Amino acid sequence: MSAPTKESVKRQFGANVAMYKVSDIHAKGKDLPLLPDLAGLTGQEDLLDIATATGHTAFALAPYCRQVTGVDLTPAMLTEARREAEERGLTNVRFQEADAEHLPFPDARFDIVTCRIAAHHFPHVERFCTEASRVLKPGGRLVIIDNVAPESEALDRFINTVERMRDPSHFRAHRIAEWERYLSQAGLAFRLAHQFTTRVERESWLARMSVPSDTADAVRQALREAPPEAKAYYQIDETGFILHKAIMVGLK
Repeated sequence: MSAPTKESVKRQFGANVAMYKVSDIHAKGKDLPLLPDLAGLTGQEDLLDIATATGHTAFALAPYCRQVTGVDLTPAMLTEARREAEERGLTNVRFQEADAEHLPFPDARFDIVTCRIAAHHFPHVERFCTEASRVLKPGGRLVIIDNVAPESEALDRFINTVERMRDPSHFRAHRIAEWERYLSQAGLAFRLAHQFTTRVERESWLARMSVPSDTADAVRQALREAPPEAKAYYQIDETGFILHKAIMVGLK
């Protein structure tokens, strides 16, 4: 990642570990139960979870793997993840600090790589895809779950603008067609495995990132004054809106 973006991510998430840990979107997402099958887990795999944060995905997949390694850019997130792993008595999960775009692992090290609800923070997502492909064994899978933007230029611009207002470390939610291109360029065969939506409660969403009051007001105004097509697509009302998400698999 570029240095300014890297520091922004550390500040934003380091200051909001407690809120992130209990977020329903991250801790209890309806995509989590789908991942063992989509990743093809049999109990024998070494899995790398990129941008693991407080370990939600790593913990969910640990019962289905031989070993899980969770990496993240933010030390405070990893401290909480290690504490939680110890509390749960998990012996096949470990955590270390690492940049998604420069992974400190040898080629063909892992059977599976996952990255859940994080890639929209990566300024060079194509580097992330290349690195994930590099550390995958032949026949391995990269499973990405993230917010996705629609093909409409206006709707794409609207959601990414609102997201950046609320969270300066947000870089971009990409379109599915863009993901297909990134994974193909990284030498992976692309498969769109699942699409779904998540309802966002506006006030808890703002609180989770400790958004300053004047910025929060600007975000509320942007949502209230959204164009009709954006209000319809994102189902915006006074309590919140929906985010469109996808699970995408890259096969090596």
